[in-house]
Amino acid sequence: MTDPAGPAHAAIARQLRAELAGRTPGDLLPGDRELAERFGVSRMTVRQAVAALVAEGHVHRVRGSGTYVAERPVHRRMGRLLSFSEHMHRQGRTPSARVLGSDRRRATRAEARDLAQAPDEEVVTLCRVLSGDGVPIAVEDVVLPARCSRALDADLTGSLHAALAATGHPPHRSRGTLTAEPATPEHAKLLDVAIGSALVVQRLLLVDRDDVPVELAVVRHLGDRIVFDIDQERPDPEVLAGSVPERSYAVPSLAPSDR
Repeated sequence: MTDPAGPAHAAIARQLRAELAGRTPGDLLPGDRELAERFGVSRMTVRQAVAALVAEGHVHRVRGSGTYVAERPVHRRMGRLLSFSEHMHRQGRTPSARVLGSDRRRATRAEARDLAQAPDEEVVTLCRVLSGDGVPIAVEDVVLPARCSRALDADLTGSLHAALAATGHPPHRSRGTLTAEPATPEHAKLLDVAIGSALVVQRLLLVDRDDVPVELAVVRHLGDRIVFDIDQERPDPEVLAGSVPERSYAVPSLAPSDR
């Protein structure tokens, strides 16, 4: 197969990309042999084309099974604080959460500082897998202050923000960091992906309207199932000149042993 706009594998990728618009997530694509015969190229060329679609998140390969149309990625607006459930509902998906474990224990020094409570007070820990339409999207590790411990009495397969609101401390604002890391064997199993798959990691401190801390969270999103939409504005000249420093925040990480 030849194409004046580029190499054969790029042309095949463009054709397959266009065809994916009419397919449903989970649909099985034709195998390498069938595609090679259809386009009149080698299997290696077909594999290059499919690899490009995998890298773009359009499809995913399952070893020994085949290549499948990927789920549409979840879009999250960076400038808005919405719960996972709210994001899912806005995109026409059904949210759900599977609770892996919860506990009550004494706060670490760092947690007590960030949650604005005494070091000898207890905190509540919670770990969940967050899904949309039954597809795992993220693993969430949370630490709640003692003032919000009643949130554990709620149905935690639903919205944690709603559970916090029931304690009198609805989340109003968040600050934190966004980083990347490879999936550990534990996280890969929970998200049903290969070890080392790319994760987008949010580390957040959430506060209520009175600026009282209500939650520390680390949310590990599967990279090809989440898209963060960014809306940025150029700062005022005095900020660019350095006369008004920008605020930065350091939110501690939650290790698996902290659950």
